[in-house]
Parts: sequence; structure tokens; C-alpha cells
Amino acid sequence: MLPPPNATLLLLFIHGFKGHDHHTFLDFPTRIMTIFTNAKANLDVESIVYPQYDTRGDFNAAVKTFAEWTQEQVKSRQEFNERVYKRVEENGQSSGKIPPVYVCFLGHSMGGLVAGDAALYLEKLPQKSPVIGILAFDTPYYGLNHSIFTQAAYERAVGLAQKASGAYSLVSAAYLPAAAAWSSMSGSKAGAAGAAGAAGATATGYDSNVRSRDQSSSAAPVPGGFSAASLFSPAVAKTEKTEKKEQKPAGGGWGWGSIALGIGAAVAATGAAIVINKHMNDGMQYVTSHIQFVGILWNNLQLKQRVDDILRLPIGFHCFYTRVRIPASSSNNWSSGSRTFIELTSISDVTEPFFSARECSGQDEIEAHMEMFNPAKNFDYYPMGDETVKRVRVMVDEALKRESPRPSQ
Repeated sequence: MLPPPNATLLLLFIHGFKGHDHHTFLDFPTRIMTIFTNAKANLDVESIVYPQYDTRGDFNAAVKTFAEWTQEQVKSRQEFNERVYKRVEENGQSSGKIPPVYVCFLGHSMGGLVAGDAALYLEKLPQKSPVIGILAFDTPYYGLNHSIFTQAAYERAVGLAQKASGAYSLVSAAYLPAAAAWSSMSGSKAGAAGAAGAAGATATGYDSNVRSRDQSSSAAPVPGGFSAASLFSPAVAKTEKTEKKEQKPAGGGWGWGSIALGIGAAVAATGAAIVINKHMNDGMQYVTSHIQFVGILWNNLQLKQRVDDILRLPIGFHCFYTRVRIPASSSNNWSSGSRTFIELTSISDVTEPFFSARECSGQDEIEAHMEMFNPAKNFDYYPMGDETVKRVRVMVDEALKRESPRPSQ
């Protein structure tokens, strides 16, 4: 009989908004598992990709479903370990070490938010949580990068609109109703004071009866009112971009134009524009259900509270974020620089060690985000995999230390 491993480690991967269980991570889960196996770390490691889920509607529902699926995976491995490693002596006493089952969540984009809230959800249950760590990839824990995201959103949204309809029917039929939905939802008193409070008022990520969060947002409409036609005006996009450069974003969030462009970018970045076009007959329900899911990205207070809550858990946590270098060109006034997909200005000195940049290739921050796990498109793919294994190993070592009996005094 083979000696038992130190632990069974389940690497549970979860995709983000409009992602796919196979197309998002490609061969990355297999690569990570292979590295662990070759390292002979005395761990039984298994990579499991969470099946594709519908990223619309109630965010809490997605969190709960993912948490329950995690419990099922853990239970099946625990039962397997008991069958294989548990021995019964002649006197009826059981002996033999049964390896514990550990879980590490690896989430891409909004999958990291689902993973974080699932870890918080499982921690509140009576039984001990199996989660030992969260490793996130380009997850907007503090929202999307609204200081430079508008221009990339504008360029891609207009480009996809032209491809989809030959003109701007996609803009008028999908993105502009989406913007109008933000306006109508924000006008409701029950929806707090801003878009985030309206779109994600219950999106606490775990049971609101266990712990409530401040759902308010100080987002305010653009002076002079919201103009849907202005969303895709190059002049407006340029003006907003200039304003963002001159002042750092305050806690008030985005104006309506930027919010709608952010939604358009989130959809466009995942190739969902054509999907929306196919569902035009479903009307506003289809569009607003997606807005509801991503609405949590505009509740600044909730986003900050989520990270604070995760860091209080007895688990490891780290987020890799993409950073792409933009060469000087006429489009950026011959000024080179870098862009990120996620918001960084809200990261404090306390939380900064838990976030690290990965220099990625791509024409802009959206492509870098989309192609993070594509070795043909991301030159950082292999180093990122090695760093992933190192950080997960640390999480496992810390969990084993907590499991080991303390020496008697």
C-alpha cells in the first residue's frame, strides 16, 4: 500500500464574465497540475475547471452555486481518501493517516470575485472550510480601470458595432438601451444612490443575513444630464479621457457615459457583442440581466469591503493583474505608457503586497486580459505559471502547518 500524500489539493478554476470553461484557461490548468506532479511535492493534485455558468442575473446566486459545487468536489475526494487510506485493525480500531482535502480557487476576471465571495460564504458555515487560498488573475477587486478604460472601450465597441451590422444598429439596439437601463435603475430610491447600488444592491457575495454591507454609492450623473448619443462620440470620449488624467478618480465612481462604456467594454472584451445581437428580440431583460451581474463593479464601498473581508480569512490571497506597454503613436500624442485592465488607485499600502503586475503582450489592456492564458499571445504565460505554482505551494505549506499538532509545553 502506498503511503498517503500530505494532502489532496484541488485547484478549482472559475472563469469570469461571458467566459468559458475550456476557452478561458485553455491548457493552463493542466500545465499547473503537471508542474506540481513533476515537483514530487507529495501532494495529490487535481485541476478542475468549473463548468461554464451564466454570468447574468443575481451575482449571489452564482456564488452560492459555485460554493455548493465546491463542497461536492471536496466530499467526493474525502470519501475516496477514506476508502483508500483508512485501515481497520483487528480490534476494530481504525488507523492510518487520511490526507486532508484542500481547495485553492483560481479565478480569472470576475471569477476571482465569485471565488472570493464563495470563500467568505464557506467560512460562515458550521463545518470547517476547505479553502486554503485564492489566486486571482486580472480580477477587478476594486473595479475596472476607469482612468484609461474609456478609450479602449470606445474603440472596440464601435469596431464591433460596425462588424455586426455594417453601421451602428448594435450600438443603438444593445449598448444604448444598456445605458438607459443604468439610468432607469439608478432613479429608484430602493436602488441606493448610484448605479452599483441599483444593479447590485443584494450582491454582497455571501448571505446578507449573516453580514450586511453598505450598498450606497456616491456615483452621480454627468452634469447636464445623460445623453445616450454622447456615449459613442469620439469628442466626448476624448474629453473624458483628458479629465481622468487631470484628476484621480474619487470614491464617487463613474459618470453615466463612462459606466455605459464600461459595460460595453466588458461585453466587447469577451466577444459578447454578437451574442447580444442574436438576442435582440429578448429585449431589455437580456441586457439588464448582464448589467445586474456586473453591477457590483461600481459599488466602491462594497468592493473595498470584500477585499478587507478576504484578507481577514485564514487563507492565502494574491491577485496577478495584466499590464501592457503602449508604444508612442499619433493616437496617444506620441507618449508611451502602460495600461491595466483593473483599477489600481484604490489599492492601499496595506493591500498592495497582495497585488502584482504581470507584463503581458497585447494591443491594449482588453486583449491582454482576454489572452492571459494563451501562450501564443502572452509572452508571460510560462513565467506566470511558475509563479502560480510557487504561491500555491506557500498556501499549502501554511495550511499543513496549521494542521500539524503543536508541541506540548
